[in-house]
Amino acid sequence: MWQRVLQATLITVVLSVLLLGIPLGWSWLNLNRQELYSEANRILDTVRIDTEERLSEDRPIDEAMLQQRVDEQLDLNIAIEVKVDDLTVRAGDPPGEGAIEVRTLGTNGQEITVFIPQSDVRAHTASAWVLIAVAALSALSIGVSVALWQAQRISMPLARLSRRAEEMGGGRARGPWKPSGISEIDDVAEELARSGAMLTERLEAESRLASDASHQLRTPLTALSMRLDEILATSSEEWVREEARISLEQIDRLTEVVHDLINAPRSSQRRTPGVVELRTVLTQQSEEWSPAYRRAGRELRIQVPRTAAVWGSQGPLTQVIATLIENALAHGGGRTLVKVRRNDHSTVIEVSDEGRGIDPELGSRIFERSVSGRSSTGTGVGLALARTLVEDDGGRLELLTESPATFGVFLISAPGDEPDLGGDEDGGELGRLPQGSVVRRRSRGRTVRTPAGQDPHAT
Repeated sequence: MWQRVLQATLITVVLSVLLLGIPLGWSWLNLNRQELYSEANRILDTVRIDTEERLSEDRPIDEAMLQQRVDEQLDLNIAIEVKVDDLTVRAGDPPGEGAIEVRTLGTNGQEITVFIPQSDVRAHTASAWVLIAVAALSALSIGVSVALWQAQRISMPLARLSRRAEEMGGGRARGPWKPSGISEIDDVAEELARSGAMLTERLEAESRLASDASHQLRTPLTALSMRLDEILATSSEEWVREEARISLEQIDRLTEVVHDLINAPRSSQRRTPGVVELRTVLTQQSEEWSPAYRRAGRELRIQVPRTAAVWGSQGPLTQVIATLIENALAHGGGRTLVKVRRNDHSTVIEVSDEGRGIDPELGSRIFERSVSGRSSTGTGVGLALARTLVEDDGGRLELLTESPATFGVFLISAPGDEPDLGGDEDGGELGRLPQGSVVRRRSRGRTVRTPAGQDPHAT
């Protein structure tokens, strides 16, 4: 803080010196030039009178007469030139370029010129610049002294205020605020104390709400899971068992999401990503969203390589992909394609559809909170939250193209192998399995065997 106060004071002093010193120096220079012109005209009049007397007496004009006038000038190195008919008489050193010169014509036709060299002009103005420089340095010294005193007077209370804010943020005990003598800082300290008390009350209220929400949500979810387990164990219909299994997986993920949301404000560290198999995640998404797409008369197609492991968190990544698929269903059109492309270093999950795309005016702000399309009934939180979840795992979520709408989830590739479920290495489609093969899916401690060809969730 004291550095900024010192800097601001010095800038003010320097600007003041420049704004006053430059016009003053220029005025002093003009004044000196005017004085030099006046002195040159005086010498010119003297030489004119001398030459006219000589010419009236029919005496010649010689250099000695002119040199006498040159020698009379103790602080000026002037030069004098007189032209009479074809005769030119000079006295004094050559004036050089840029010299001040004044001339006149005498009554006898003589032309008289007086020169004052530029070096004499600079010498006469140098004293003025020295005085201005001394005054400027004095002003700067006084400004620095005042700035240091003022900076110390302001920075010490601000440092105390900063330490007090840090103590409040850490929840440590704090004593009463000692007045600093600066009313604005004292007002901020008092307001900070009131805000700290209000914030503590709100945090306690949110903690109680989180605890109550955890209890209220987990109880019905547990009861629903037990009911689905009972259906899965007692039903003889294969499609009923399969739907119960999918519902159980959804409840498990919902429980994880609730747990993460409740514990996120309490956690001071980011989660640690692990290895996630995209084929498993995308299989679950295919099972969950295919019925909704069929009801809408649309197609959901998912292409994923046999080996598609990435670094991430399975729960948040599943939530991100579900958000993109849901957006494509709600706002897109035609076929929705989820395609995985990867190399040894990175993996990208592309989600695209064949709809009209995204308004170009909305494209640059699509990931901002509370931003949604004109026809959308959502809250505008889904894509913003999805980008945050991806970035927490070291990846990124981008809008690749606006029309057709194509989103890309960029993740770091990880080593891992999946069983060969058919399809080629670059883009096998889920659900198109070889005849007679069996897919084994593990859900809540049990293995469900589904003969190929009877998979109700093929896309």
